[in-house]
Amino acid sequence: MRARPCTGRKERTPVTIDRAAADVSVDEFDALLIPGGYSPDKLRAHDAPVEFVRRFVESGKPVLSICHAPQLLITAQVLEGRKVTGWKSIIQDIRNAGAEYVDREVVVDGNLVSSRKPEDIPAFIAASLEKLKEAAVAVPR
Repeated sequence: MRARPCTGRKERTPVTIDRAAADVSVDEFDALLIPGGYSPDKLRAHDAPVEFVRRFVESGKPVLSICHAPQLLITAQVLEGRKVTGWKSIIQDIRNAGAEYVDREVVVDGNLVSSRKPEDIPAFIAASLEKLKEAAVAVPR
């Protein structure tokens, strides 16, 4: 796939997509950050990102999710029996996926770190950095 320039939705921030999900391997990455917003809902409509997320969660490497990110985890069918949090409008979706919804600013369950909303970002960052250190991922100071 050729690099494709595009812009972010709100701020119109320019970004370049270097490689598609179908063209990368879990082995190339130390951790996966799934942001919230509309992205998870759009990504879960495509097989390659869903399969990449499923393999990533199953790898045991850190998966960091905030806000609407669990939508992608739900579609990847990796939440059954897990504890997770997320945006209030997807609480029932999380439960329907077989996960236990926990209403806290950050929830850590194995390799999953999840948070509910932008106000939770400080706790999310702290827990994510701790998870990365546990996984022996180089964390900048």
